Amino acid sequence: MSEIETIIQKYLQGKTSEEENQQLHQWMLQSPENKKRLFAEKDIWDTFNFHSNLKKYEITPELELLKKRIAPKQETISLKKILQIAAILLVTFGLGWGSRFISFTGEQQTAQVTMQEIFVPKGQVNQVFLADGTRIWINSETKLTTPSVFGTSERVVKLSGEAFFEVAKDAKRPFRVEVNGQQIEVLGTSFNVRAYENSNEIETTLETGQIRLHIGSQTTLLIPGEQSLFNKSEKRLIISKVNPETFSSWKDGRYEFQNEDLLEVFKVVERWYDVEITADETYFNGMHFSGVIKRNKDARHFLELLNLTVPIRYEVKTDKIRISKK
Repeated sequence: MSEIETIIQKYLQGKTSEEENQQLHQWMLQSPENKKRLFAEKDIWDTFNFHSNLKKYEITPELELLKKRIAPKQETISLKKILQIAAILLVTFGLGWGSRFISFTGEQQTAQVTMQEIFVPKGQVNQVFLADGTRIWINSETKLTTPSVFGTSERVVKLSGEAFFEVAKDAKRPFRVEVNGQQIEVLGTSFNVRAYENSNEIETTLETGQIRLHIGSQTTLLIPGEQSLFNKSEKRLIISKVNPETFSSWKDGRYEFQNEDLLEVFKVVERWYDVEITADETYFNGMHFSGVIKRNKDARHFLELLNLTVPIRYEVKTDKIRISKK
């Protein structure tokens, strides 16, 4: 058995080290075939029962699983101690792996705080449980950075990409999400953030609770049903009323677009279906798209929908798509 096959087997069992995770990530980047081999077991969103399964998910069985894993080294262990040791619980959908703790090592039993980075590649969606009870859905091509242990005065994570947060209430320790150009402060709230590096806008949509946006010296309060759109280059903030569920529907296996810039839609499609789109930006610039795409369908589904709005020609070769005007 080759080294990468050994790492894959360990990864499926949740036993890889941080170094092995990095090796596996680099191997996946080498070719689309490597990714497909790893992700062939099950399509992430190939079921309409996905959302109901999430609601039924309970963290307790996973904590009991962790207790069994470390039992040989320790005769008894309390639930509180488990939460101190395991700062992050990750549920990976689509690979049949169930759930497991990320970066769990005996070294985390010390008081030393380390930063943990979770990267979700194109074509994948993950769910994370933090030790404080916060639940996070992480969209494709997104990086989330968290400390191994939160401090006593605040809870801070960093985000590059898109994620939906259900933040556990803790009045003594505000929860903060840092993204490029702004900081989002909450106490107990559910909201969606889209802040990709290759986008000029940071979009924050509040579903429940309240959040404070800190942009430089400016502070803005959002209430449920409001969305902030921050233009990074112009340093301009716009607040508008929206239907929040439209902007978080991706975590339930569908993406809803309402008159969205077509070039931005192309980026979403690339991330969701793990494809590369080549298109004439000059021709498509200024065009908008409305429609719904589903995770359990392939990219051709989007192309067919687009063709109903804008007459196009398209060519699909494995993970490469070329779109041109008809």
